[in-house]
Amino acid sequence: MCFSILIPRFESNLLKIVTWIVKLVFVTSLLAAPLILVAEAHINNYNNSSSQPIISQVSNTSSSNDAGAPTKLAIITFDDGYKSQYTSAKPILDHYGYRASFFIVCNFVGKTAEEMNSSSIVNFVGKGVEQMSWQDIMTLYKHGNQIGAHTMDHLRNLTSMSNSELDYEIRQSKQCLVDHGISTTTFAYPYENGKDNSTIVEKISKYYSYARAGSYPLMFLHCDHYKAHPQVDCRTYLPNGKVSVANRYSIIGWSHDSDRRKYSYNDSQMLDRFIEVVNSQNQYNKVLPGQAGAVEAIPIIVYHRIENSGLQYSSNVSLFAEEMKYLHDNGFKVISLTDLVYDNATNSFYLKNS
Repeated sequence: MCFSILIPRFESNLLKIVTWIVKLVFVTSLLAAPLILVAEAHINNYNNSSSQPIISQVSNTSSSNDAGAPTKLAIITFDDGYKSQYTSAKPILDHYGYRASFFIVCNFVGKTAEEMNSSSIVNFVGKGVEQMSWQDIMTLYKHGNQIGAHTMDHLRNLTSMSNSELDYEIRQSKQCLVDHGISTTTFAYPYENGKDNSTIVEKISKYYSYARAGSYPLMFLHCDHYKAHPQVDCRTYLPNGKVSVANRYSIIGWSHDSDRRKYSYNDSQMLDRFIEVVNSQNQYNKVLPGQAGAVEAIPIIVYHRIENSGLQYSSNVSLFAEEMKYLHDNGFKVISLTDLVYDNATNSFYLKNS
């Protein structure tokens, strides 16, 4: 009889102990979480100058709201087809499961550094730099990365070319990719030359659905926040017949390397600038409780070489790794340039599957 009485008492006491432990763990987690976030905020805050804005990592660290719609996005692109994009950038992208867009200069593919020093190669910052092979490019393509056209020869003077020369640089650069089994709908302007020229834009529109230019921190999906260039939508042509600044043939990208070169940033300053740019979308992409997030702006980041040379238009491997880690750790969703879809009815962009 005594034994049968002790069992319920033991079970009751055990239940109380388990309940107390669960409550203790729950309360501790609530107290610890803000401390962890605050510590991360201090680590990531700007510290180079008191005049620079502090970007808090405490707020909006999640990539989605209650409805699961992403509101912190980024698109990663690379120009010119350098070998380091494959050997240095790809492993880092793969580590986080990110995919990017690679814009290829067709006549450069497979060339060694020595071959890129040839007199037949235009004199630009990539002269003398090893390029990806077709095997490298096909591997990127088969792994889900987008491959786009960046002309045949990376020439600076698109606006002064004859029709046949333009046709070769624009049409043939797409055909070149098709001939290697790569389907593409996207073009990128070398030096941004021709993005505001109606003849060139008309030529591009015959062969591509979209073209990327720049340079501004954000691409607005309704093309309506460029203060120096007032637009109400993304129509290709303004009422006066001129090409608009932002449209489907002038998708706005932000040149990471151009900013670095312009302001002589070191790695720490460049990381700060990167953080500032990717978070600048926060004021436009709103999250309402219980509703889908409204995406109005996306940073489209343009890289060139990922290497430790310290030369123009190159980013150190460690810096690129830090930037990709920042996107991952702070809840950004990396999407493809092909996830932007143009709506002819509204003359604006929307996100595929949104």
